[in-house]
Amino acid sequence: MLISSLLWLFAGLIAGATASWFVCQRRFNQHKLKQELEESKIQLQNYRTEVSNHLETTQQLMSQLQDNYEQIARHVASTRMTLIDKAPVQRGSQLNYLSTDTAEHIRQSLGQIEERRRKKVSHSEQPLDYAGHSSGLMKKFPSDKSSDL
Repeated sequence: MLISSLLWLFAGLIAGATASWFVCQRRFNQHKLKQELEESKIQLQNYRTEVSNHLETTQQLMSQLQDNYEQIARHVASTRMTLIDKAPVQRGSQLNYLSTDTAEHIRQSLGQIEERRRKKVSHSEQPLDYAGHSSGLMKKFPSDKSSDL
């Protein structure tokens, strides 16, 4: 009877140890899940902070870009008015960098370019081969023709 009592005691100890191990594992997993949840919350908060900082920086840069654009527009408008209001340079003045012949040649060539653009060329035939005979890799010699027969 002592042996059976010891066997039952030993079996009870094994069953208790196994049950406590399962309970501890479950609690450890819960603790681990809570820890992962807290890490995820921290990561989410960091991400939100980064997005907020990014949007704020982007807004500042866009504001600077708009200010720069407005400055450029004002500068162009004021310079345009200044340049338009000035009297045109006389042909005989020292500020004319191009000779009269060169300026006239440029005007004529610009007119010719416009005429070329207006003309529409229609090609009804394929371009001709200017060699007039086969050449290069496609070249056939009279001796090759007789061997083909």
